[in-house]
Amino acid sequence: MTACPLPPGELPELPVGTRVVRHPTRWQPNEFDSWGRGEGVGVVVEPPFPLDPGEVDVRWPAGRCFELRSGLHGLDSLPPASQNSP
Repeated sequence: MTACPLPPGELPELPVGTRVVRHPTRWQPNEFDSWGRGEGVGVVVEPPFPLDPGEVDVRWPAGRCFELRSGLHGLDSLPPASQNSP
């Protein structure tokens, strides 16, 4: 994974169980996007081993991937109108 683009103090808190979507400007594409990484709504899950402080394990509808917290938005942190937008 590449270096986190935000300082640790500015990373969103994304505890296990948080529903997430990819951040529209900070998402970093990679080779796993071709199978659906970052599409739809994901859920932060317990990782199988400790991750770097800026990372979380996300189960997307198409599969599971380690993600940079800076590239994600917790749905609870979005304004209500954004949650209903297509």
